[in-house]
Amino acid sequence: MARPKKFDEATVLQKALNVFWKKGYAGTSMSDLTKGMEINAPSLYDTYGDKRKLFLSALQSYMRSHHDWMRGAVAEKKPVKEIIRLLLTSMVDETLDDPERRGCFMVNTVTEMANQDNQVLSLATENENEVHSILASLIRKGQETGEISPEKDADILATFLFVNFMGIRVVAATNSDKKQLGATLEMIISSL
Repeated sequence: MARPKKFDEATVLQKALNVFWKKGYAGTSMSDLTKGMEINAPSLYDTYGDKRKLFLSALQSYMRSHHDWMRGAVAEKKPVKEIIRLLLTSMVDETLDDPERRGCFMVNTVTEMANQDNQVLSLATENENEVHSILASLIRKGQETGEISPEKDADILATFLFVNFMGIRVVAATNSDKKQLGATLEMIISSL
């Protein structure tokens, strides 16, 4: 009979995510993981299989959390451009407020692994499709309320926003000029 786990899997997975986020996949050792997760190696292998499976679980957890956060923001009863501003500002603030300036875990993962790992590429594509769907729905809502011109293609605008979301996370990781970043966000919003 298997022994019951003496740790909360969600909490431990978040700790693993933080280790991967700080060091990247290639830079993270099993020793880093067991230390960061505060569990022993047999428990890690028993629960998650191996480093790669643990990484993929952490990435999926990050995606779910991010998508849930976006859906929550989009569901608020606010003007569409205000919601887009909130999404963009939150991304900048999250990056600037992180003393380690880790940037976006998804962006980091794509740049490190998507051209080498088909499963990572598949998850990155899944993420892009989900974010695109959320943003396209929000833009269509803005078109219905008259905030965004119905002449513009909602899918193209959603792709434009997605590209800017990813880009702003990269730039905010190296540029701490909040005023400049804020002006850039306003330019993105005004182009809608």
